[in-house]
Amino acid sequence: MNMALGGLLEPLFLKWRQSAYRRKASRWLSLEKAGGSFTARIEPGIKMRFYLDSKLSRLIYLEDFERLERSFLIRFLRPGDIFVDVGANVGLFALTAARCVGAKGRVYAFEPFGRICERLKENVGLNGFKNVSCERLALSEEEGEGRMTVSMDGYDAWNSLGRPISGNRFSVEKVRCVSWDKFAERNNLVGRVAMMKLDVEGWEGHVLAGACRTLSRDDAPLLQVEFTDEANRGAGFSSSELYRLLESFGYRMYAYDRDSRKFVPDPLRKSYPYVNLMASKRLEAVEQRLG
Repeated sequence: MNMALGGLLEPLFLKWRQSAYRRKASRWLSLEKAGGSFTARIEPGIKMRFYLDSKLSRLIYLEDFERLERSFLIRFLRPGDIFVDVGANVGLFALTAARCVGAKGRVYAFEPFGRICERLKENVGLNGFKNVSCERLALSEEEGEGRMTVSMDGYDAWNSLGRPISGNRFSVEKVRCVSWDKFAERNNLVGRVAMMKLDVEGWEGHVLAGACRTLSRDDAPLLQVEFTDEANRGAGFSSSELYRLLESFGYRMYAYDRDSRKFVPDPLRKSYPYVNLMASKRLEAVEQRLG
């Protein structure tokens, strides 16, 4: 009976999703002509400002961008947790995490590019979150000044300290860099972070190189790390080097399975066109949280 009911509901759900997409696409196109921005809900209780000059805004609004990863975040985080968003952009993950960890928790959102960091702050304020620290900093191997290549034609989600993989028109912005080890020590975060998300367009290896002390500890956090061959090469790394570096810290890599909602071991692949992997040292503890 359940299988039969599922067979009947699935095409109805698909039809509803297609209809919803068409409505959203029509709204986007009508607003795009005028430019500017608009506000819409991304999760129950969470609003976001969508900018019509941003390819990422379009992906989030029309495609429900990285829904699987956000669903995991909602299942994993608990009130009082600390979440670190490295490469926060306008706050898709930071906002979701802020609601999950509550007033007693904390979110540290790193976004070095000035214009996008202002949009991040706007989204935090839009939701009235007081538990988010917006850090206009780039995480890297060490402290200093970096040169970020930034898109001038809407591909701001692919801004990078390396070579961007998307966009045609760019400028360069000087940004402040700090290592995660030093930031964590200064802010009393060592051993207290539940989860970190790393999405920095190929610079992940450099971030990890500046986090070797804290991430080599037994109490190091769960990581979500983006693997993209082209972006890694543009930053002077390879995906296999990134994988081996995580292993050297004691991590094991997993894929989060959509259907079973469990971690599946993910051995080193021959290539990584684009995937977010979970890196964990304590699989049993993660599974206990997931229930």
